[in-house]
Amino acid sequence: MKYFLTFLLLIVMSLFLGCAKFWDSADAQGGVFISKKAPYIVISQSGGEIMDVYKLEHAIVQSCDGSDGWLFKDQTGNPVFLGGDVKTIRLKNIQSNTWNAYHEYHMENESLSYREKYNSLPQSEY
Repeated sequence: MKYFLTFLLLIVMSLFLGCAKFWDSADAQGGVFISKKAPYIVISQSGGEIMDVYKLEHAIVQSCDGSDGWLFKDQTGNPVFLGGDVKTIRLKNIQSNTWNAYHEYHMENESLSYREKYNSLPQSEY
């Protein structure tokens, strides 16, 4: 029995320690067993046009099971579900160039497209 438990422990350890996919997934979620809140940039597009950009300082953005959608709470605490062409970027902190390269934007509240409004600004390096 002792050898069986040792063998089983070695198999489990090799799976968790050697599997890059496991560690990449854990890093993307912010933890091994539970997701931790982190800064996110969430970009929603339709037909190549940016519809929404969410800059979330402390969020958990999760993909919905059985769907291509994403679920999170915005900065005011409202639940948001985005489907379709969505890009999510989980950042280590908000002091990154990536965080500064994006601007909060929601097409329904604007008279200019995202590119028209922010294209004249200098581009940050990633």
